[in-house]
Formats: sequence, C-alpha cells, structure tokens
Amino acid sequence: MGKFSNIMIASDFDRTLTDPQDRIPQVNLDAIRYFMDEGGIFTVASGRSIPLFRQRAALVPVNAPCILSNGAILYDYTTETLQRFEPLDEEFAPKIIAAARAYDNSLSVEVQCLDAHYIYGADTTRDRFLAASGVKPIHVEKDPPFPWMKIVVCATQDSVIESYDEVPPEKLEKFRLLMEYLDRFCREKCYVTRSMPRLIEIGANTCNKGTAARALAKSLDRKTLVCIGDAMNDISMLREADYAFSPADCDPALRNQPFFRGVAPCGDGSVASAIAALEELLY
Repeated sequence: MGKFSNIMIASDFDRTLTDPQDRIPQVNLDAIRYFMDEGGIFTVASGRSIPLFRQRAALVPVNAPCILSNGAILYDYTTETLQRFEPLDEEFAPKIIAAARAYDNSLSVEVQCLDAHYIYGADTTRDRFLAASGVKPIHVEKDPPFPWMKIVVCATQDSVIESYDEVPPEKLEKFRLLMEYLDRFCREKCYVTRSMPRLIEIGANTCNKGTAARALAKSLDRKTLVCIGDAMNDISMLREADYAFSPADCDPALRNQPFFRGVAPCGDGSVASAIAALEELLY
C-alpha cells in the first residue's frame, strides 16, 4: 500500500490544474502520477460539461470518474459511461432564461445539456472558446430539448479576462448586480455562482462539487478527501474537504478564508504544490 492509499483528490480544472493560458504545467502532471503511484485516487471536479471537458480529459491522468457541471454529472471517460446526473427543473429552468434576457437582452445565455450546448444571443468570444474545445454551439431562439444540466450567463462580450484581478471596477459592479438579480430570482430553487471572471453559472440546488466529491470518495472507500479549487463554484468542495487548497491567484472572494490553505499560483503548478503540502502535513 502506498502512502496515499486512503486519499482521493478532487481538483478543479480551469486555472487550478491549468495555467491562465489553458495549459497544464508539467509539474502538475508529474505530481499527479506520483500521487497515483502511491495509491491515491485523483479526479477532476469541473464546471465543464461532458462535451466541453472531452478534449481535456485525454490530457489528465485520472483513475476515477470525473465530476462535471459543478457536481450535477458523474462521468467516466474511460468507459464512456454516464454514472449519475441531476438536471435543472424543467418547469423553472426556462424562466431563468427569460429573466436573464429581460434584465439585459444583450446577454448571451447558454444551456448546457448532456451532449450539446445551446446559446441564446450572440457572443463570438464564447463561440470561439467552445469551438476550440471541440464543442459546436447551437444558436437557438426557442427552448432546447431537456434535460438541462446547467445555465451559463456570459456577463460581458469583451475578450476573455485571464485574471480576476484584471476585471475593471465598473464591470465588476455590473457583474455583481447581475449576480444579485439572478440569485434573487433563483433563490431556493437553484444555485447561482461564478466560475470565471465573466461567467455566471446556474444549476440545480440539489447538487454541488462538494457533495459529489464526498459521495465519490465514499464509493471508492477513501476516507480522506482533498480538494483544490480557485473559484466561487469550488467553495462547496473546499468546505467539504478534509484538506483544502487554493491557488494564490484564486478569485479574490476566496482569498484569506480560514477553511483552506494557499498554494502556488496556477501557472506555477497549484496541484503539485498542494500534493507537496499534503505530503508534508501527513508525513
């Protein structure tokens, strides 16, 4: 038995496992393989959908199903098996689209289904990102087929902002007001969270990364759960974890929180830094 044989790590992907340019630092890959060689279970817990993570899944050494759509989906890419999913309520979800577009009809609103992404409105920046990730968005004017796994509201059509610290104050305030509006509209029915500087994500309040990660660890007979994340949609798993870590360049709203330890910035290998810190804490 290896030194990590009782441990499962669930790591966020974007700007945690990857750097700001969407590359996975080699030091992270080396550390993950070392962790697994020592008996550890490693998986990704991402806000990405099944098709949106498909290209990236081939680049990450995992030995467990992936947690996707902020905990709404458990999917095994090695066997192409959908193991669990928790969709949005079919009666309420379309009302979210209407509310977002009534607030600002220039907003791009995206519905993520199990195998496709449907978009209301125009956002060329988002279209390019999806296409580069192997997803061809389907632009619609009427509701796409159910089930819906998640709704994404793109709060600005400017070029992608690489860092939370780069968001201009006036856009940050506009973003905050939009989030507050959506949160009031969805209260007690859905969660509303931020995954990247310009993306607001809405999903079923019955699921989150934390409960999904703990359930997966339990099913794999791993008593110790370690989680690594950088954004507001990672809070549930950072709180749920026995050991939690976050990159130094995480969302400012997460910084200086008492429930996780800071590690290296994502570009310097946050996951490798977390595994090294975990080893020091345990041994």
